[in-house]
Amino acid sequence: MKKYLLRLLLPAVFVASLFTIPAAVSSCRVSHTQMQVLRPADIMLPAHFQKFVLADRTRPAKGNGQQALNILEGLLTGENPLQDKWASEECLEGLRQILTQTPRYTVTIAALDTALKGTGRRQVMPPLDWKTVGRIIGNDTATALVVLEAFDSNTDVIMDLVPTQQRQSDGSTITVNQHRARGRVSVVTTWRIYDLKTKSISDQFTQNSEQFFEGQGQTQQEAQGRLPARYEMSRRAGIVAGNDYGHRISPQFVWVQREFYRKAPKTPEMKSAGRLARFQNWQGASDIWNKLASNPNPKVARRASFNMALVAEQSGDLDLALQWANRSAQMGDRRAPRYVQILQQRKWEQQRLEEQMKGKK
Repeated sequence: MKKYLLRLLLPAVFVASLFTIPAAVSSCRVSHTQMQVLRPADIMLPAHFQKFVLADRTRPAKGNGQQALNILEGLLTGENPLQDKWASEECLEGLRQILTQTPRYTVTIAALDTALKGTGRRQVMPPLDWKTVGRIIGNDTATALVVLEAFDSNTDVIMDLVPTQQRQSDGSTITVNQHRARGRVSVVTTWRIYDLKTKSISDQFTQNSEQFFEGQGQTQQEAQGRLPARYEMSRRAGIVAGNDYGHRISPQFVWVQREFYRKAPKTPEMKSAGRLARFQNWQGASDIWNKLASNPNPKVARRASFNMALVAEQSGDLDLALQWANRSAQMGDRRAPRYVQILQQRKWEQQRLEEQMKGKK
C-alpha cells in the first residue's frame, strides 16, 4: 500500500500549488495554508445556457400607487425614498461582478431601453411574457434572462452599552461603558431566470439576508455618527445579496483553509519540510514528506501521510488525497478523520461541478 501511494504521486501534481498562500501558525506543530478551489453552483441550470443577461424589474410603475407607498414607507422609517432604488442597482451590480468570475458563463446587463417595471417593493409581478423575454435577449436561446423581480430593504439601529477597558495616565486600566450603535440592514430579493428555449422559469428564488454595521462612542450620538449613512449600509447590503445569488447559480472560485504538520518528534527533516511549505516550496516539502511517510516512527509516518494528502488535494487528485488521508487516520492521526470528511465532500462537489461544466462551449 505504501509503495502504491508513493508511486502514484508524480511531480506534475504540484502545478496547482501555485494558488496556495501561507497563513498564520495555529500551534507549535501545525500551520495553515489557503488554496483556491472551484465550487459548484447551489442549483443545476440547463446545460444549453451559455450567457446571462441581467435585468432590473424593481422600479414601480407609474399610476398604480406604488410610488406613493414607497415614499410613505421612507418617511415612516427615516430612509431616503430613493434608498431601495440605489440599493437594488448595487444588488444587480453585485451579481454582475460575481458572475464575471465564473468560468462557466459570460454576463451582460440588459440595455437601458429594456427597463422593466415592477412593484418597487417586495411583492412580485407575474412572470414576463416570452415576447418581452425574447426582445431583451435578442431571441438567443443559449442566453438566460436573470431578472431581479423585487427588492426591499429595511434599516434599523440598535443601541446598547458595552463594557470597555480604558487605560489611564498612570498605566492602570478601568472598565467604562461605551455606547454601541448596531446598524442592521435586512434585504429581501426575489429572482427569476427565464429560459426562452423551453419557455419555462429555471429558477424562482426569494432570498433573505442581513448585514450588520457597528460604531462606538462616548455618547449615543457619537456612536451613531460612526455608523455608515443609511443609504451606504443599504448599498453594501445590496452588493452582498447580489453576490450571494451569484453563488447560487454559477460555479465560483473560493478560498479554503487547510492544515499541515510542520514538526514531528526528533525529526529535523519534518521541520525543514514545514519551512519549505510555509514559503510555498511544495515540491521540496513533498519530497521530504514522501520519504517520511514510511518512517518507522508511527507519529512521523502519519503526520507525513497527512501532509501528502494536502499535496494531492492541491494537485486536484482527490482520490489520491483520500488514500493518504485515510492512511493517516488508520495510523491514529486525530486530524485525519475530519480531513477525510472534507475530501469526501469535495469529491461530491466535484461530480456536481463536472455536470455543470458539461455544457460550456
